[in-house]
Amino acid sequence: MVLLVEDNMLIALDTEDALLDAGVQRVVIAASTDAALAALANATPDFAVLDFNLGSETSEKVAEALAEAGILFCYATGYGEAIVGQATQPPCGILKKPYSPADIAGMLERAAAQR
Repeated sequence: MVLLVEDNMLIALDTEDALLDAGVQRVVIAASTDAALAALANATPDFAVLDFNLGSETSEKVAEALAEAGILFCYATGYGEAIVGQATQPPCGILKKPYSPADIAGMLERAAAQR
């Protein structure tokens, strides 16, 4: 299972499709920090993709929870490297928006290699 934290529903649905096409069995979408933390309380994902900027909040609290639990994740953001240093360092890097299905597949491959 992959936890996808994204507040833009169109991007979330496109990313979900790309994750499923890359072989992910299940994707849980959360549009806010609270929803993501609730999802984490209910299930442990194998990987997470976090949009850094969620409107009036960031996904940094989710990143911290994932890091504490030892769950690999990446940020997916239009801010790119500018968020590094301000946020929990993603062990699998950053997907720069706009990203492609090939970018997502590559990120999953890097995550699998880190396990």
